[in-house]
Amino acid sequence: MILMTLAAALLVQGPPALGAEIRSVNVSVVDGKGALVSGLVKDDVAVLENGVAREVTKVEVDTTPLVVAVLVDNSQEVGSSYRLHVVDAVGALLARLPEGARFTVWTTGDRPTKLTDLTGDAGAAVQALKRSPTTGGNTLLDALVEATGDLKKQEGSRSAVVVVTGMTTSFSNRDRVRVVEEARRNADLFLAVQYEEGAADVEARADYGYALDNLTRKTGGLLETPLSAMGVPQALERLGAELRRYRVSYATLPEIKNRKVEVQVARPGAKVRVGASVPNS
Repeated sequence: MILMTLAAALLVQGPPALGAEIRSVNVSVVDGKGALVSGLVKDDVAVLENGVAREVTKVEVDTTPLVVAVLVDNSQEVGSSYRLHVVDAVGALLARLPEGARFTVWTTGDRPTKLTDLTGDAGAAVQALKRSPTTGGNTLLDALVEATGDLKKQEGSRSAVVVVTGMTTSFSNRDRVRVVEEARRNADLFLAVQYEEGAADVEARADYGYALDNLTRKTGGLLETPLSAMGVPQALERLGAELRRYRVSYATLPEIKNRKVEVQVARPGAKVRVGASVPNS
């Protein structure tokens, strides 16, 4: 059905109208196992904007320099899981980042703490995480604002945030709605693993769910929810594929105010997630 819809969209595409605006969306395309789908070309892709087929002008691997902020819950309630399952899994994610990517690592236990300045050294980041004590409650909401504010300084880069958190007692001071508004202004993509360990109360669970669901969904990201920290390595492996993205450019009308963009891909079993539409520079 998806392939038929895509074929129909391709048939009604015409050349860009005079005065058309070229915009682009950042797209992840993975197969049923969560692995990157490689080798996409323009004829594989259709773009629907507010239900209207648009001409695809270019499909290319996004080679914009990538900067990533990784936020790791090291609060006291997940002390053993942090040591046994989380630290090495985060290290494996950092080692698999696209070539040239740089990252910062933050912990959220007790207070937001920036462990590393912008670097590409995964080994040093792992050592910093291993030295970091597990302490206090989880300041995830505060850390989202502080870490993304730090990312915003990296102009000309594609920015992403990866969260690894348990369901631990919240020590955050910020309102969840304001957190989503501020963090989303500061970073392009949000990915998260939220595993079911910790003593968070109903209010904290609602805060975490609201923030992570909205940030991942509205930026074309992904939220994984394993039942325990034992599932974190596999979840982070899937998130790693999401960081390798295509840039899909299409012709549209400049006067449109609200844009809902859908991207369809003619590959069996492909799963597509789409970021915000932005004007091509």
